[in-house]
Amino acid sequence: MGRERERGRELASRTHGSATTTPSVREAIQASEEKNTVLAKRYGVDRKTIAKWKARKFSSDVRMGPKNPRSKFLTLDDEVIILAYRWRTRLSLDDSLVRLRRLMPQLSRSALYRCLERHGLSKIGRTNVSPPLTSASLAGPYRFEITANDVALPGDVLRVPVFLAVEEVTKHAYGEVAEATPENAAAFLARLVAEFPQKIDAVTTDIRPAFAHLREAFGEDMPAIGPHPFAVACSAKGIVHKRTPLLSRKPVSAETAQTSQGLSLDIPAAPGR
Repeated sequence: MGRERERGRELASRTHGSATTTPSVREAIQASEEKNTVLAKRYGVDRKTIAKWKARKFSSDVRMGPKNPRSKFLTLDDEVIILAYRWRTRLSLDDSLVRLRRLMPQLSRSALYRCLERHGLSKIGRTNVSPPLTSASLAGPYRFEITANDVALPGDVLRVPVFLAVEEVTKHAYGEVAEATPENAAAFLARLVAEFPQKIDAVTTDIRPAFAHLREAFGEDMPAIGPHPFAVACSAKGIVHKRTPLLSRKPVSAETAQTSQGLSLDIPAAPGR
């Protein structure tokens, strides 16, 4: 009876349902100097199985499936925007779904959850409570926080740059994958205005090269440098540009999501509508 229980525990520890060896058998194979044919006969497996485990430095199964799984319904750009939005707003799954559907009409709750689960952001501790989308909150004025983020995908070496705009009260979002350059920031603002049907009164950014001249942090005039492209775009659209100090440059990842409250939480909230 005791031997059957021990074997049952060994079988339960297998990773793959089709495995023909247990971790303890694999360790015994790796430690043995006997011929593969002798070990294959002893453990009732093929000689190739013996050779495979002798060549490995570990006794656990290798993960099956694609190395870097991707959604069938979401593009890589969609996933990057979702991760940046989740990290910055820390909204619940359902609140995030309602607001992201404006940008991604095809997004389902299951697809959103699988995306967050795949990249380690399905559980981020305490989530923020977003006010309901009432007629009063939807009446404006509309003020967006625009950020330039680096999203680090698990298993990938490269970090993906993404612009993200989040409305301060409704938490509606617009995002694009693009390098954080002044020209790209100005073009992003123009597309945000085109995509958002209501009048945008103000935008808030930190003081980084994509959004402002760094000397603006010290209140210095810069007639010799000339106007910043993002400032020109704001002026052309009649949008007030508010600037805050650069708070963080940590890339968006599962680790930073667990420890950081997001830059948007450090910016003073707009007065209630």
